[in-house]
Amino acid sequence: MEERVIWRPHPGPQTRVLTRQESEILFGGSRGGGKTEAMTVWMVDPEYIKNSRYRGLVIRRNYDDLKDWIDRAKHMYRYMGVKVTGNPAQFEFPSGAKIWTGHLSNEDAWTKYLGQEYQKIAIEELTLIPNELDYLRLISSARSTIPGISSQVFATTNPGGPGHGWVKARFVDSAKNKTHFDKKSRKSRIFIPSKVTDNPTIMREDPEYIESLKALPDELRRAWLDGDWDVFSGQFFQKWRHDIHVVEPFDIPYEWYRYRSIDYGFAAPFACGWWAVDFFGNVYLYREHYEAGQELSHHIDRILELSGQEEYMMSVGDPSMWIRNPQNTNRSDVVAPSNMSIADILNRAGVNLFKANNERVNGWNLCRQYLDHYAEQPPKLKVFSTCPNFIRTIPTLVHDEKRPEDLNTKGEDHHADQMRYFLHYVGSPTKVVQKPWLQKELDKLLSEETDYAGVRA
Repeated sequence: MEERVIWRPHPGPQTRVLTRQESEILFGGSRGGGKTEAMTVWMVDPEYIKNSRYRGLVIRRNYDDLKDWIDRAKHMYRYMGVKVTGNPAQFEFPSGAKIWTGHLSNEDAWTKYLGQEYQKIAIEELTLIPNELDYLRLISSARSTIPGISSQVFATTNPGGPGHGWVKARFVDSAKNKTHFDKKSRKSRIFIPSKVTDNPTIMREDPEYIESLKALPDELRRAWLDGDWDVFSGQFFQKWRHDIHVVEPFDIPYEWYRYRSIDYGFAAPFACGWWAVDFFGNVYLYREHYEAGQELSHHIDRILELSGQEEYMMSVGDPSMWIRNPQNTNRSDVVAPSNMSIADILNRAGVNLFKANNERVNGWNLCRQYLDHYAEQPPKLKVFSTCPNFIRTIPTLVHDEKRPEDLNTKGEDHHADQMRYFLHYVGSPTKVVQKPWLQKELDKLLSEETDYAGVRA
């Protein structure tokens, strides 16, 4: 009996990606490269689908996007005796193997998959997951107790989206067309790029599609046609250029004014930037401190150590650091309830912090003005090459979908925030910052707690 050929991969990247054995595979780059079809076929590897214990999981950003994949899968799997039930859909094959579908429509959606075992996990549009930690939590369920069946993760994406930065760092920069072994996890990963020109079907059936991509504005064309990860749709600071804004370190003249700017974080990174202003108003980020998961005392020690004997015109910080929170400090050096804010503790240690202007839209406009450059006009903001986290995160930030004039806060925006606080001070008149509503409520709770210091000796 002649076998029916349901689908055949295109020569090139699509064929290559379906033969990879790495633990994590990223496929894509430009639009129209055949990513979804490859992922759909990858889920039904014959060695897996014939095993009754096989469980697969397909993840998309939201239910509407998920429905599109479900429709495609129904069409492709229709000759395999599949039965589709449930909402979101579950695909059950004659062997008893199952593929589940799900979405990440809210921030804690990944928790429903914890503790499960999936031999294959497929994630479409990976850069829509805003941070790497959520990705790692999700793929922790990729494991196998089935003899002879290994676990794998397959993701697709284009450049852009709130997770652009971490995806680029994890796959594009370290594993493009080569296997990267992670010493910490002891797992391997690879990025296989694919372009629309690698998809002969779309080139033959829809030749106008590539012409429409060529006609896009420069940034979109480079991202969607060329798969360029250095510029992408939705990029917030589009004027950023590594070759223009990054300079090699030099000795800061004693006469230049110096500043520090802080964006506090505990689980998220704590960002401190050291800034210098020359005689012409140009600004230089010449030092950074950037760490997550450390106690406040650790950050204080590092700031004081790195600052040495330098003198500063001003140190500014996130206004939320002035909130006197009796319970949510997440610090072992503060006993709740406490009548001291994070700013109080920094000031007591000698950092001498002042409350920054937290206007976001005006602040971002200032940032763009300082980053802007023309043919004969260099930018007013430059960064020492010894500040890798600033250099890494600034070009990856994207617009907020619901408020395009603002930055998407799901990205790694901590250095961007401290830059905004600093530029608000040196680039515009300081505005009095009102107490946030949370502080007003906490003040009421703390009004009778003034005999607490709350800090361990």
